[in-house]
Order: sequence, then C-alpha cells, then structure tokens
Amino acid sequence: MSGVKHIIQRIREGRLKQLIGELLWMYAYVRRYWFLIGVYILLGASGSVLSLGTSVVSRDLVDAVTGVNSMEIVRVAATYVGVGVSQIFINAVKSRMSLKVRLKVTNEIRADIYEQVLRTNWESLAKYRSGDLLYRVNGDAGMVANTILSFLPNVVTTLISFGGAFVIVIQHDPVMAVIALLGAPISFITSRYSAKRMRQFQRDNQNVASDRTVFDQETFQNLQFIKAFGMLDRVTEKFHKIQQESVDIALRQNKFQQYMTIITSLVGQAVGYACYGFAAFRLWQGEISYGTMTMFVSMAGSLRGSFSGILNMAPMVIRAGISAERIMEITSLPRDSMEDKEEAEEIKARAKEEGVFVHMEDVDFAYEEEKWIYREGNFRAEPGEIVALIGPSGQGKTTTLNLILGLYHPQKGRIQVGNPDGQVLRASSSTRCLFSYIPQGNTMFSGTIAENMRMVKPEATDQEIREALEAACAWEFVEKLDGGMDTEVRERGTRFSEGQKQRLSIARALLADAPVMILDEATSALDVATERRVLRRIIKKEPHRTVIVAAHRPSVFSMCSRVYKIGEGKVREVDEEEIQEFLNEF
Repeated sequence: MSGVKHIIQRIREGRLKQLIGELLWMYAYVRRYWFLIGVYILLGASGSVLSLGTSVVSRDLVDAVTGVNSMEIVRVAATYVGVGVSQIFINAVKSRMSLKVRLKVTNEIRADIYEQVLRTNWESLAKYRSGDLLYRVNGDAGMVANTILSFLPNVVTTLISFGGAFVIVIQHDPVMAVIALLGAPISFITSRYSAKRMRQFQRDNQNVASDRTVFDQETFQNLQFIKAFGMLDRVTEKFHKIQQESVDIALRQNKFQQYMTIITSLVGQAVGYACYGFAAFRLWQGEISYGTMTMFVSMAGSLRGSFSGILNMAPMVIRAGISAERIMEITSLPRDSMEDKEEAEEIKARAKEEGVFVHMEDVDFAYEEEKWIYREGNFRAEPGEIVALIGPSGQGKTTTLNLILGLYHPQKGRIQVGNPDGQVLRASSSTRCLFSYIPQGNTMFSGTIAENMRMVKPEATDQEIREALEAACAWEFVEKLDGGMDTEVRERGTRFSEGQKQRLSIARALLADAPVMILDEATSALDVATERRVLRRIIKKEPHRTVIVAAHRPSVFSMCSRVYKIGEGKVREVDEEEIQEFLNEF
C-alpha cells in the first residue's frame, strides 16, 4: 500500500512525468542512430558471451588437468586459447568502433543542440548567461551523448552476463544461484535510497560547473577592465571560492558514495564467502569437480557483479536526465518564426528600386509586467531618409531597435516593414534579412578583416570588400596595414582603435547590402568630420537605403529627416528646439 502511495505522490509532484519526458527526449537520438548503436551493442554482447564461454571452458580445462577428463586436454586447451584470442580481437574492434560511434554521435548531438539554441527566440534566450548556454551545449550535451552510447550497450551486455551466468549456475545447482543472489535485495534498497541523493549531488555539480564556465568566460573577456581597476585579487578570491564550492560538493558526494560502497561491498563479500564455502563443501563431499567449483565461484562473482552493474547504471541515467532537463529547458523555448521568409525576400528584391519603410504604430512594450518602456509609441522611417532616436541612457533606444529587428515583440500595436507601394510585413525573424545592424560595442571576430567582412556575404570578392571599406572610410587605414584586408583582427579586435573597429563594422554592414541600416551609437568613436563623411557615403552608395541612428551627436541630427525622442514612457517626434534642449541636458 505504501508503494502505491509513493507512486501517486511522485505523479502528483510531476517527477515521474518529468523523468519519462527526459527519457523520451533521449530516445529520439537513440532512434536516429539505431544502426551504429546496434553494432556497438552487438560487439559488446559478443564480448559478454565469450566471457561466459571462458568460464565454462576453464572448468573443462581444470578438469582435464586434474585428471577428470585428461583425454580432452588438447581440445580444451585449444578452445580456451581460441576464446581468449577472439576476445582480444573483439575488444580491439569494439574499441575502434566505440571511438568512431562516440565521435560521430557526440558531435552530431552537440551540433543539433547548438543549432537549436541559435534558432531560439532571442527574447526568451536573453534571460540566460552566455557561459551557462556554453556549458549546456558542450558539457550537458556531452553527458547525454555518452549516456546514449553507453547505457543501452551496458544494459544488454550486463543482462547477457547476468542471464547467462544465472542459467549456467541454476542448471548445475539451484541452491548456489539463490546464495549468489542473496545480496540483491540489499543492493536494490541501497541503490533506491542513493538515487535521490545522487540526483541532487549531480544537479549541484552541474550548476557549479556552469557558474565556473560563466565566471571564466567573463573574466577573460573583461581582463583589461579587471587589470585597469586593480581587481585581480578580488577576481582571484572569487575564483578560489567557486573552486572550493566545487570541491565541497565533490567531497560530500564522495563521502556518501563511500558509505554506500562499504555497505554493498560488505554484503557482496559476505555473499562471495558463502558461495565459496558452499562450493568447497560440495567439492569436499565429492559432488562436484575442481573445474565445476572454479566455474561456480566465477559465475557467482559474475552474478553479483552483473546485478551491481545494473543498479550502478542508475547514477548514469540520473546524470543524463539532469543534463537532458537542462538542455530541454533551452530547446523547448520558442523558436524564431520564418514563415514570412519568402515574402521578405520579395520585399528585399524590390528594395533597389523602391526602398523599404519602417513604421511603428501605437506600440506598447514592457520587459516585465508593469515595467513599461513606453506606451503608444509611434515612429516612421521612409526610404532614403536618415532618422534619429535620442533619449537618456536606459530609456529605450536600443530596445526600440531590437523591436524593429524582431528580436523583441510588443505587447500591443504593430511594427511593419515593406515597400512603399508593395507588400507589407510585421517585423519578425523573417524580416531581419532587410536590415544591416551595427550594435553598440565591439562586434569583431577572430580572423582576418576579409573573413570578418565575408561573414555577411561569403561570396563577396576582394573588390566588393574594398568598396565597402572605402564607403565606411576604413580603407584609408586598412591599405596601410602590412596584410591589408588579410590582416588578423585578433580576438575582439584588440589591435584596432574603437573608431577603426566602428568603421570596420559599418563596412561589414554595407557589404550585406540590406535596404535598411541601423546604427546604435555606431559612430560615437568617430570624429565629427569622419562621422558626416560616413553617413553621406552610406546614402550615396544606395540612395533608397533607410538609415536609423541612435545617437547623441548634433552632427548627426543636422542630416536627419526626423528625430524621435524616447523617454518618460513615450516616443515622439521632436523639433530643433527640443533637440537643442536635449543636447544641453546631456
């Protein structure tokens, strides 16, 4: 009755449903790689069968040597050697196959999860730290892949070892089989008790590992800042604190495991002594031969080992279940919708002649309930125009750009893009092909300048890259570099000044040749003359291009068709007098 209540309680808690969901999620990958896993299982099963065969043949060999069956000594010895040699070759093939299967499946699972994460809706994904996502894609995915490759083969080989040994022993002596399994109930009870504790230990381990990945990543990304503020001691102290937390969890887990190991080992040893004593008693009575006794002892050990092996698979499933849960948490987030992709491409194709407008109509947006950025926001940018957004920091300029890009979605109202006399679409993942975006801060990647440029247009020629660099006023310093456009950028573009990195980013955006360009403080590190030159060239290169700029510089505003101010929960168009008031404030 208590067992039924326990099951009902688990169902109420939702844990049974959760476990089934995790197993079904992993099964989807098992089904995808069933042939490779099947081959791996077959090799493991053959090894188990040969191992059982070795025990049986060893019985005949001992009997032949001790004179019970001396006429068969040559045949038995040859069989024993043949089985041993076969095991060597099968183990070699299994090891090779294991490596191939493991590499293929692990890489493909990681690639699949990586792609799913990249295609996840940005608004949902932005709640997670990049280091945490990195650990889930690598650490958790690796754990799941290893379990998929190990669990089923281990189950099959262990069941073969257990079943084979049990059948052989029970055929010779049912009492011996019962004695060999005396420790099973105790092992079952202890494993059931330890499963819950191990699950919590594993969750704690993975959370700490994720935190450590986040900390390491942020430290190395911001090392210049850390050094500049003399924060090395504090950062080192935090590093040691995270390390100590990991050590404490590992020690607690090890202590618990050692207690469980002592209990199961004592039980196993007692059962082993009982099996050995019973076999010796049967031999003393003359009811079995030396060879049979050897086989009994070997099979009894195999029975105990196989049963323990089955129970020891529980921690593996627990670890994989937690990893699967962490991955499913990410992969179950909403995906970017691409249902309007074809229509967006049609709008882009017509943009050369007509351009693309961006209209925001009566938009309400809040990151969290009741924390509104603004209500009933209106904004428009037409083809060939430069439109500016101004406002105090943190009031919604970058948020507005993210709404236009379809990275966030308004609670009310609509944001539309389209050709002036053609098709119109709501801003979404599908419409991002209409935009070139230069965000705040550095967006340069490791590799050469040319490789950075070709990220947005892989087929771009050197001439096209040069034209984009010239339009962004970047060629004037790139051509002086020893490697020209093949010069290494280095991580985060550390070899270039902020102004040079901004011009390279603008050049890359120009190379993408999108009908709408968004610059989020992307010219803040340029001098006024260079900034005006860059903006003029952007429009000159493509007269129908729509340019949206978030800026504070008066040099930009004088070139704009309209300026919108964002602040105090509103978005509104402002005149020159209000622009000047804003500049005087900031």
